[in-house]
Amino acid sequence: MKLFKSRFRASLVAQSTLWKGIQMKHARRRVILIVGVVGLQLALGVQGWAAAQSAAHPLAPHVKADFNGDGYEDLAIGVRAESVGAASPDQPIPRQGAVHVIYGSSSGLVATRSQPSQLWHQDSPGVVGTAEDAEAFGAALAAGDFNNDGFSDLAIGVPGDRESGPLDPLGRGPGAVNVLYGSALGLTAWGNQLWHQASFGILGTAQVFDKFGDALAVGDFNKDGFFDLAIGVPEDNVGSADAAGAVHVLYGSASGLTASGNQLWHADSPGIQGSSATSGWFGLALAAGDFNHDGFFDLAIGAPATSIESIDAAGAVHVLYGSAAGLTAQGNQQWHQNSPGIQGAAETLDNFGSALAVGDFDKDGFSDLAIGVPHKSIGSVFRAGALHVLYGSASGLTAQGNQLWDQDSPGIPSIPETNDSFASVLTAGDFDNDGFFDLAIGVPGESTSTVQAAGLVHVLYGSQSGLTSLGNQVWHQDSPGISSSRETNDHFGSALAAGDFNNDGFSDLAIGVPGEAIGSIAGAGVVHVLYGSVSGLTAQGNQLWDQDSPGILESPEFGDAFGGALAAFDEVNHTSPSMEILVSFYSRPILSQNVSSASRTARLRLSILARGDLSMGFWTIEIENTRRPIALATSACLRPREPCRRPRTPRWQWRRS
Repeated sequence: MKLFKSRFRASLVAQSTLWKGIQMKHARRRVILIVGVVGLQLALGVQGWAAAQSAAHPLAPHVKADFNGDGYEDLAIGVRAESVGAASPDQPIPRQGAVHVIYGSSSGLVATRSQPSQLWHQDSPGVVGTAEDAEAFGAALAAGDFNNDGFSDLAIGVPGDRESGPLDPLGRGPGAVNVLYGSALGLTAWGNQLWHQASFGILGTAQVFDKFGDALAVGDFNKDGFFDLAIGVPEDNVGSADAAGAVHVLYGSASGLTASGNQLWHADSPGIQGSSATSGWFGLALAAGDFNHDGFFDLAIGAPATSIESIDAAGAVHVLYGSAAGLTAQGNQQWHQNSPGIQGAAETLDNFGSALAVGDFDKDGFSDLAIGVPHKSIGSVFRAGALHVLYGSASGLTAQGNQLWDQDSPGIPSIPETNDSFASVLTAGDFDNDGFFDLAIGVPGESTSTVQAAGLVHVLYGSQSGLTSLGNQVWHQDSPGISSSRETNDHFGSALAAGDFNNDGFSDLAIGVPGEAIGSIAGAGVVHVLYGSVSGLTAQGNQLWDQDSPGILESPEFGDAFGGALAAFDEVNHTSPSMEILVSFYSRPILSQNVSSASRTARLRLSILARGDLSMGFWTIEIENTRRPIALATSACLRPREPCRRPRTPRWQWRRS
């Protein structure tokens, strides 16, 4: 065997195109081929691509909040009580609400006086809608690529919006959702949309203070490559049941969200388990994930005020599964604390389903569901709170291996107290980049002996057996290295979002503290950011943001509640437990090797021995996910000391293997 001795490099920038024309979220990828003295070493950068090859499904899009497409995830911050614009020449519109957007970079989130954040509200130039009092613009946020152009877009809930119909005695309207679309310059007003129940073609009818837009979730429910938007309307009347609640679904397209094929779901929809009841609040919480690993996103819907077996407001969670036609009632589920096999028992005013989060905590390729029960009594401790975890399977969510967590669970360094509201807020991310999703749990009512409702956040880390107390963390404003201190009614952990703001492969955590005072300005609000590392979240390099920070537009005001809502990303699964890489030369296999990609940012390295003169040859690289056979192929010609000319711009094309 003759070894090719020359050393050379070809660097390729490839544009990814998914099988059947479905494009990946990030179109630019880099492949580096290096040939050395003893053979050839291939280093394949698979950031972003690993998400598309994820255990969620090889074709599942990657959900993130990268509004300018630079590879760094960005953070949207809701300020639902912000006063904006001008009701009169010297008087702003009170409590209309606003959203700040801080962009990511190699050093994390950044905003400077020369590169400020963005500030959006309904009085922003070009934004559809009219800014009015108490509309709560920014009360809910969700990011996704609705038009599949490679830039994330932002949906903004405005649950008091007055555009669509009747007002309640306090002047609040039925609600709406604004949508801003991403671009190379970030979010822009170009093509922005305003959706409500009176929009042309939308099912249903606007009613007094429905709270349309009070909850939002993003997923590709019909697997067409365009993200879709689920909109919670928790106080919608269904028949004679007041505030029973409903969920609207708008589907994505090349032109963005559209009314075409939109859906309206509630507990009385044909085939849905359970039934609508007065004040059930169906749609108060939403989360999307692929629970049965079929490539279609599924939707979990919290109905936390639903009565279970005559137990008032015990709460329930409905699950609708995705299909080529979108969400469907086929195989839908209803879960509650009296479901067979579920740990614990339903009690009055538990409010099971008040918060939801999705992640693959055991890295088996199936999305799992975390369910908050923030008003659960622990022993004699009233409204201490608890957390249920249901694990995914080929048949969807199942009671097998389900978990029940609270602050009295073994290994959790805290104790349940009255009105803690443990698990009233949840988000999932891979903070230590080990391929297992971890769970951040907000406890905004947590008190110390001297400080009431200061709040804290627990973090449980994922493992092969699911969430575990091993290595769990507790974060608060008195944690070592954190840039602040606990104060009464801060409510640290009232909002949570996970995203990779510095693109180092570790998820980072943004924590809303909407009750924090800025100087003497009570309730102005702040956001803390903790960065991920190989050991998990760390105080190193942590950030504190408020409306008085350099580069942040606007200024803090009484009761703004900056950080009351957050959006970074809601990624489903990003791991691929097993892949096969085949490297061939002129269609002649040289090496085949099974590898494991354990993280969203991975480098697959393998050394191969090459036969003959490779300088004029064409290489083919095929990567096959062994769970779902999909192959990736590209070609490159390699020549010593000069760039590759044939093919000039190679493409990675997905096909069935």
